[in-house]
Parts: sequence; C-alpha cells; structure tokens
Amino acid sequence: MSQTLRFDEAYKNLNKEQRMAVDTIDGPVMVIAGPGTGKTQVLALRVGNILKKTDTRPGNILCLTFTDAAAINMRERLARLIGAEGYKVAVHTFHSFASDIISNYPEHFYNGADFLPADNLKQLEILEEVFAELPRSNPLSSKHEDTYTYLKDAKKAIQSLKRAGLSPEEFSAIIEDNKKSIGQISTGIEKVFGERLSQKSIELATTLASTLAEAPQKEPRLTGSLSHAVALSLSRAVALAQETGKTAPLSAWKEKWAKKDEDGNRVLKDALYVGKMEALMFVYRRYRELMYRERYYDFDDMLLDVVHELSKNASLLSELEERYQYVLVDEFQDTNDAQLRLVRLLGSAEVNEGKPNIMIVGDDDQAIYRFQGAEISNIIDFPKQFAHHALIVLTKNYRSTQDILDVAREVIEKSDERLEAVIPTLEKKLIASRPDLGKGNIVHMLLPTRTHEHAYMAREIHRLIDGGADPSEIAVITRKHRELEDIARVLVATGIPINYERKQNVFEEPHVKMLIVMGRFVASLMRDGKEPADHLLPEILAAPFWGLSREIIWEVSVDALNRRDRMWLSAMREHKDAKVRDIANWFIRLGADSHHDPLERILDELIGSDGVLLPGGGGDEEVHDDSLAPIPPTGRIRNFKSPFREFYFGKDARANSESAYLLFLSSLRVFMNTLKVFKNGKPLFIDDIVLFVDMHKRHEIALPDTTPFVSAKKAVHLMTVHKAKGLEFETVFVASCQEEIWAGRGFPNKLPFPTNLPIDPSEGGDDRLRNFYVALTRAKKHLYVTSYRKSDAG
Repeated sequence: MSQTLRFDEAYKNLNKEQRMAVDTIDGPVMVIAGPGTGKTQVLALRVGNILKKTDTRPGNILCLTFTDAAAINMRERLARLIGAEGYKVAVHTFHSFASDIISNYPEHFYNGADFLPADNLKQLEILEEVFAELPRSNPLSSKHEDTYTYLKDAKKAIQSLKRAGLSPEEFSAIIEDNKKSIGQISTGIEKVFGERLSQKSIELATTLASTLAEAPQKEPRLTGSLSHAVALSLSRAVALAQETGKTAPLSAWKEKWAKKDEDGNRVLKDALYVGKMEALMFVYRRYRELMYRERYYDFDDMLLDVVHELSKNASLLSELEERYQYVLVDEFQDTNDAQLRLVRLLGSAEVNEGKPNIMIVGDDDQAIYRFQGAEISNIIDFPKQFAHHALIVLTKNYRSTQDILDVAREVIEKSDERLEAVIPTLEKKLIASRPDLGKGNIVHMLLPTRTHEHAYMAREIHRLIDGGADPSEIAVITRKHRELEDIARVLVATGIPINYERKQNVFEEPHVKMLIVMGRFVASLMRDGKEPADHLLPEILAAPFWGLSREIIWEVSVDALNRRDRMWLSAMREHKDAKVRDIANWFIRLGADSHHDPLERILDELIGSDGVLLPGGGGDEEVHDDSLAPIPPTGRIRNFKSPFREFYFGKDARANSESAYLLFLSSLRVFMNTLKVFKNGKPLFIDDIVLFVDMHKRHEIALPDTTPFVSAKKAVHLMTVHKAKGLEFETVFVASCQEEIWAGRGFPNKLPFPTNLPIDPSEGGDDRLRNFYVALTRAKKHLYVTSYRKSDAG
C-alpha cells in the first residue's frame, strides 16, 4: 500500500472529533483526549495533513513529548503513515530539544565552552561546598553530626525553581516584592484574627480582602502579587461566611494561612519563612555560580538556560520561530512552568498576531507528575492564555467497557481541579466505542490481610491463564514499588510468569556490598602510618565465595586474640591453611599496588575478572612470591585468583538461576560504570571508592538499577501507576487500595515556597485521585480492585 493510500485509509477511520482535530491546522488548538481516545493517531495524522495541505517542510514541524519511548513511538507512527518524510519531522522530548538548541547555537550558551552533565552526587557535592560557606547565623546552616539538615530540602527547592523557569534573579525579585507586602498583610490578619472570631470578624475580613485586592501590582510579573493571592483566598472564605452566617469558614482560613510569631501575634505564615527564603535565594545563586565555574549543568539547567536565552535574544528566538512553523505538544498536562514558557516563546512571533500554530493534546484527569514539577494549571489556564483557540474534546474511548469508564468517572469527579469546573460547556464523559470487547467484569475484593490479598491475586491469575487468558494481557498495578516486590515474590513462588522492572539499590546487593567492604580494606592498607581496617576481615572471610569453613574462621579469630597485636591479618599470614595465608598476602600486595595502580586495576583483581566484567583491568600474568618484599604492580600470587567472579558469574551460577545471574551482572555493571564517571575523567584510585560510597551513604542516595525481570516471553506485567501510563491490558488488578498507600501524605516541606509561588511538587488529594483514575483506565475488559482489612502490624 502506498503512503498516500495508508494516510487516506487511516484518515477515513477517524471519528468526527478526531477528524476535526486533524483538519484544524492553523492557530492555537486545544485537544482534550481522555484515556483510550486515540490521541497519538490524531497527532501523527495532523502532521501528515499539514504536509499534505500546506507547503511546509517536515523540518518546520516540531513535536514535543515527555519520554524517549513516546518520541520513538511518535516517529514510528509518522513513518508508517507518511513514509520517509516522517523521519524528517523534528520529534523531541523537551530536554532533547533544549540540548539540540544548545548544540546548534553553542555561541549563545556557556560562552561556547563544553559543559558536562552533573549527576546527583556531583550536585550534592557542589551544594555541600555552598553550605560550607554559610555563616552560623544563616537559618539553613544547621547540622546534625556531619550532615547539613537543610541540604536535601534546598536541592529539592532549587529543582522546583528551575522547573518553574525561575532564575535566581527572578526568585530574588519575588522575595523582595513579597517582603514589602508582608507587614501590611500581617497587621490586617492580627486585627481580624487576633481575638476570638465573631460576626464583627466577617465585616473586618471583608474590609481586609478589599484593601489587599486594591494593592498595586507590578507588570509584567512571573507570578501574582502576595497581596492579591491572600485577597482572593480570603474573599472566598468571606463569601462563604456571609452565605452561612457562620465564622467557621474564617476559622478554616486562619488555620491554613496564619500562624503566631515569637511575640504571640497572628501573622501570615509566609512571614515566618522570609529568612529561609532569602537564604535559599543565596544558595540557589551561589550553586549556579559554582556549577558554571566547574563546567557542569543538570537537565533542568538545560531547559532553564534555553528559556532565558530565548527571552532576551530576539534574533535567536526569531530564527527558531521561522524554523518551527507548527508546534505540537503531547501530554500537555504534564508540562512544568519552564516547559510552558518555552512553548509560549516559540509561538510569540508578531506574525502570528496572537494566534500561533500551537496544538496541545492532553487530559487534566491524567496529570500524575506533579512530583516532577508538572503543573496541572498549565492545561487548565490554556484557554486564558490563548483566547482565540479551538477546543476539541475526544470522548469516544476505544479501549475499555462502559462499566469501567463509568467507575473511573465516578472517582475523578471527586476532584476539584478539573477543566469541567473551569469551562461549564465542556463535557468529558467517555463513551465506550469497542462493541467487539463484549461484556467484562469489575470485582472488588476486601481481604483480611495483605497475605490473603496476594494469595487471592495469585489464584485468580492462575484461573485466568488456565482459562486461556494471555499472561501478557494481565497487569498488576500499584502505587509504589515496595508493594510490587512482595506481590512479585508470591507470583513467582506460585509459578506465574512475571515481567517486572525491578528497581533496586545497587548498594544493597550482596556481591556489591562485599566488593565495597574489600575495597575499604585495601584502601586502609595503603595509608602509611595507620593501622589497617582489621575489623572488616571477619565479614570478608565469612563471604561464601572464599569457601572457608566456620572452623577455620574461628581458628583465625582465636589466633588473633592470642597475639599481642590482636590483628586478624597477622594471624592469617601465619595460619596453617595455605588458602588463608594466600588471601592475607594477596590483600597485602593489593594494598601496596594501590599506591600507584588505578582503581580499575585493583577492582579487576578483587573481582578476579581479568577485564571481562570491568574493561581496562589486568591481564592474565601470574607471578609467585612468598616473601613480604614489595613486588612490581603487575605481579600476582601464582595459582591464586579472587574466586568472586566465578562464584557469582561462573557457569554454575548461571545454571542455577539465569535471571539471578543477569540481575547480579546488571547491578555490578551499574556500580562500575558509575564509578568510572565519578570525578569526571580524572584518574581514580582505591581511596575514591571509599569517598564515593561514603558520600552516597551520608546523603542517603541510592544507586538505582532498573532491571527488567522477565521470567517468560508471555508474562504478567507488574508495574507502578506511573510506569503504566499510556499502556492498556485486557485484565488489570489495582492492588493494595489502602488509604495510606494511594492517598498517603509525604513528609512536610521544611522550605515552603511563598503563597504566590505555588511550585511545591508534593502531591495533594486531587493528584492521588488522578493516580487512581489512571490505574483504573488501563483496563480494557476486566478490572479487579483489591484491598485488605489489616496491615502486617495488625
């Protein structure tokens, strides 16, 4: 079939609303696409339609999405529908688009210098340097033992500011402006709420709200004034108090917005955090300076730097506007403020006359990435930002039965933050349009305990598979990974094939933990004038790969106790067992080699890999020397080689469990590769492994390895709701539907942003409803919702 015929066939199969979205080529277009309504097909066909009906070249069309997988999916869809031209369309994630701009216009960024991405550890390392500069009087300088108590909160806050598109200078301007308003607001709050509330309080609150609403506001502003934000909220509480004749709404407002200061006066809560915000402002500015000095950037920097360069560089912006004549944004509900500013800048050309060719596709009910800085207000406010937009709503669902759609709608209607509340004429009720699905079922099971819940799921999944269900069309979806880990164990134990992207902390893997302990011991042997870390040897010798019996280890401990120096290493060198002596001498030689041999070589020796698992390690030469005299760095003890690799990765290990072998191998390689990029190209030595691990430990940073655990080609999928986004399955189990799991709250933020800067990424009640809604709408035909009465603690 020719590309033209393929496009025409796909176009012919569109429903009325989809065709309208494809045909509305010019001007701003807002497409609300609920789950299963075919948005990806609409996006791809609209690109084809632009190429078909205009003289636009493929490279003049920009498609922005959020994940590499979504970008790949979009490009493949375009290629199928419009052929080779589909590969010429600019399909990017937001970050890859920012990276592309920086690469193509290096003279506008970082003075043309090459910058490197900073990982989590490097960011914390630079932040530690900033915190070390803070005077003791600074409210963020407090420490617990050797750790700055506000460091992680500051890192999270800086990330939020970047994702909001705010530079240190812009954040500073907001804080300074707020400081001028706080005094007046707090005086008014004390007057209204300083005493017990009465009917007179309603009158006073009305006056205060009016006064604050009339306060002047500078233009242009990146955020509304503090006075206006307080006035808007207080006026709503006043209206409700006047309507009911009761002061309860004012009492609730006071609880949320006001607090007593050290003098006992009732003030605006923001007044208590001004000092911390000013300190954060300094930390943010200084952090950016040091990152720039050391030639580092993080992924949020890329987008922030591009937005700010385009904001001030008219010629660069004009060039991009001329290149990208049509912009399409997928999953718009997941954009953060920096991403929104980028989209608006691309559509700001005067030639557009306020009607840029921007199409956004999204669904406010599926906005589940606030923890990553996404702002649902972006999609809700789109009609205000682009007054002359076309609004198209896709309501025909080609995924689920009507029963499942009705249950999901009943859940999401409890949310207050919805477009249907903003646009009264908007109707988003989804209509099932797959008659071939037949009738499905919805099952809610409340089991006695978590164990009963897992057993029920295992039995039911067995029953479905035995009845002919395809295992790959079954999914178990939970809120968090820790729930999946327990479910995975039960399903595997009962013989159910699973596909689970196992997210593990590499530092917790037994073979990596032992490698770290051995590295610490070797590092201690190279410190001149200091005793070796002898206390680590009992743990090292107890490792199973040495093959030492308990009796031998006990003998070494007794020998050490009987020695004057009480050293295990000395006792090992004189032990009757040749293997124990070889281990001791081997460690001593590694300690000597560590003075000049690179880390890769020492790790290669510890693993016994001969460079197989760690490229760049040692060769196969083996030299025997029983004396304690120093030996050349290439020397080894003849006939002695670390049994580590053979034990964990040899043929026997693979034969016993191929999946365990692959998981072990994956975590080891993550550890090795992360070590290699540590210190960014500088030579690494054994002491660096101690520094590397201790920094992770001090800051409680995991070293994640996301490894797919696949026990069969056709397997039941286990995933979190965020991983399940965009997928669909014949049968879905939404598990562990407990209040504390699906609606639980996180820890309070120690650095809350000002009221007029609502960029806190922590999730609220509506976010949790949307998570649950997304989980439910992954099901095509059969939906199981399971929960339990009692936790493991009873």
